[in-house]
Amino acid sequence: MYGAPSGAASGIDANLAAIRIEPIKDRIGQQLRNGLLQRLSPRGEAADYAYSLKVVLSEGVSNLGFRKDTYATVANLSMSAQIQLSGDNATILGETVTTTVYFDHLGPRYASVATERDAQERALNQLADDIRNRIAVALQRYQANPNDERYRRRSLFGGEGGEGRR
Repeated sequence: MYGAPSGAASGIDANLAAIRIEPIKDRIGQQLRNGLLQRLSPRGEAADYAYSLKVVLSEGVSNLGFRKDTYATVANLSMSAQIQLSGDNATILGETVTTTVYFDHLGPRYASVATERDAQERALNQLADDIRNRIAVALQRYQANPNDERYRRRSLFGGEGGEGRR
C-alpha cells in the first residue's frame, strides 16, 4: 500500500535511468552502448537526463600459444573503456575500465572468426556490468557529498570539470 508502484523505478535505479549514454564509435561501441542501456534503464530511455556518460572504447588481441608452423592457437582479447560520467557541472566519475577474455583459434577460418566474436560479446558483457556497478557506486558517493573537491577535477576527455545536462 505504501510502496512504490510496481512500474516505477526508485533509488539508484531512478538515477541510473537518468543517464544519457553518448553514441560510441564503431559496431562494438554500439553493442556496448546497447548493453549499457539494458543495464542502466531497462524500462527504456528517459525523456529528461540528469547525467551524461561518455565512453571511448578500444580493443586489442594478443596471441599466446603457437604451433610449430607459427599458427596461433590461443589469444587474449583485451577491451578498455574510458568512461566519464558528468552532471551538475561536475565530473562524477572518470576512469578506465578494462577486461580481458581468452579464445581459441580453430583450424577453419570461419570457426576462428566465430570464437573471436564470441570473445568480443563476453568482453562487452563484462565491461557493461563493470561500468554499471562503478557508476552506481559513484552516484551514491556523489549524492552523499556533492561538494567534495574530487568532483571538480579535470575531464578525462579534455577541458575542465564535467559538462552535465539538466
